[in-house]
Amino acid sequence: MKKLITLITLLFATSTYADHLTSPGNVWFQEVPILCGTPEKIQAYTDHMNLDPVNISLGREGMKVNGEPVYMVTYYISKDGTQSAATIDVPDGSERCVLFHSFDLTSVQ
Repeated sequence: MKKLITLITLLFATSTYADHLTSPGNVWFQEVPILCGTPEKIQAYTDHMNLDPVNISLGREGMKVNGEPVYMVTYYISKDGTQSAATIDVPDGSERCVLFHSFDLTSVQ
């Protein structure tokens, strides 16, 4: 788990210095509780919570479209449409983490 947290921290720290981005002002890292486990355990969690994957995307090195893939994000919505969640996987496949699981989902479109 420390390896995943270090990877996420490095990715965000690297993005802070990306030359193609401008700073919107003062920003900082905040400790956010995330739920981590083996891919099988997190799959059991999403199944238990009736969450279905709806989108998958790749995070790429340096936040560049042609960068090497460094993580994968899967976005879920509950079967009843009231909850959302996102998970992150790293290439070695040993861990998966739920970045958030939120409730009272409302469409803004």
